[in-house]
Amino acid sequence: MSKKITTILLFCLICTFAFAQTAQKQILSEKDINGFINNYEQIMDAIDNLGDKYDYLFEGIDPNGGFESLIKMRSIKVPAEVQDILKKNGLGDNGFEKVMVIIMGTGVILMEDDLDSLAAEAATDPKIKEYLKQARDGIKTLKDSINSKDLDLISSKKNELFSTLK
Repeated sequence: MSKKITTILLFCLICTFAFAQTAQKQILSEKDINGFINNYEQIMDAIDNLGDKYDYLFEGIDPNGGFESLIKMRSIKVPAEVQDILKKNGLGDNGFEKVMVIIMGTGVILMEDDLDSLAAEAATDPKIKEYLKQARDGIKTLKDSINSKDLDLISSKKNELFSTLK
């Protein structure tokens, strides 16, 4: 995966934290998730083909900046050219938000699955038990920021999403 695509995915994940502070309305449909899965490569290629044109979107973003960074993310206006790419690939007028929710939701589900696999070890190792508790608390905060129906849709396509995003 190119550095630019990795940066875009990181940006989407960070932006999702900004959206997490807003109401948890349902925004996804099965069609949206299928559009994301089926058109992922085309979406990433089209964004990559924009070159450095929208690098300014990433300037001054501090992933460790906490709440201030989240406020800054909310103020970013997604360029029409980027929104058009997402719309043409089956994600509608609010495609950027949908992409962020899909990526975030997939990450939450993947993290939960990973933590579930450590549960047996946690029973015998207090350090792992404390790590699991902290991790589950963090995941719960992220999970609570996504509409439960959106998470259900994402979960129903988790294998395809895991494969698409790896």
